[in-house]
Amino acid sequence: MPERPPLEAVVFDAGGTLVRLDFEWMAEAIAEVDGAPDAAALRRAEIEGRRRFDASVGHRQQPGELHPPLGTQGDIRAYFLGMLEVAGVPAEAWEVAFERFRVRHNGPGLWSRPVEGARAALDGVAALGLRRAVVSNSDGRAERHLTDCGMREGLEFVVDSQIEGVEKPDPRIFRIALERLGIAASRSLYVGDIRSVDEVGARAAGMHFVLIDPYGDYGEDGGNAVATIAQLPEWVSGRFSAPGARASSRGTS
Repeated sequence: MPERPPLEAVVFDAGGTLVRLDFEWMAEAIAEVDGAPDAAALRRAEIEGRRRFDASVGHRQQPGELHPPLGTQGDIRAYFLGMLEVAGVPAEAWEVAFERFRVRHNGPGLWSRPVEGARAALDGVAALGLRRAVVSNSDGRAERHLTDCGMREGLEFVVDSQIEGVEKPDPRIFRIALERLGIAASRSLYVGDIRSVDEVGARAAGMHFVLIDPYGDYGEDGGNAVATIAQLPEWVSGRFSAPGARASSRGTS
């Protein structure tokens, strides 16, 4: 069996990884327009939104468009309209629904609910002796949303693209985190949900990467994906040599 590479830190994406879209509110907002997919249907259709966003990378943000957290390298309108289409929302209601999403995003935010299992995953990673931080394409409010959702505790810091002036997939934003951690990229893992910004950027920075792929039909490499973030500590312990795991092994020998 090949030796497992050493790991010192896990760096997380925020939106879609630790905090999620408020699918429940979105379903209610759509119902007021036309058609009423439930929150579960929107959650499933969000994967198509990711694909549409990936396909649009290179798009430049236009005045009036949604600001990040998905970033300005791709078309976030394509993300939401792709989601709405696959969820079965009538085409004539897309623009009205999108405008409601935009208003909500500019107010309290859309990525405003904790991802199920995320808190336990953060604690489980800590139990392995690994350091934790966040790198997010956001609008200056990533740390606030994490705090509101109970995800800020235990994180050493939050790197927010709006504050830093650089965004994923540019590897420089990942290197900001690595410099603050004071560790080599090869000893870090990035956890994210959008391939075109999270995976591309983390790998360009030399980090290991794992994709949150809830239905197993978004990523191309199933070996580097987990269905839920709750599975992350077990996935990490099976693939890397972590300080906590080594200490436990010595204690039981």
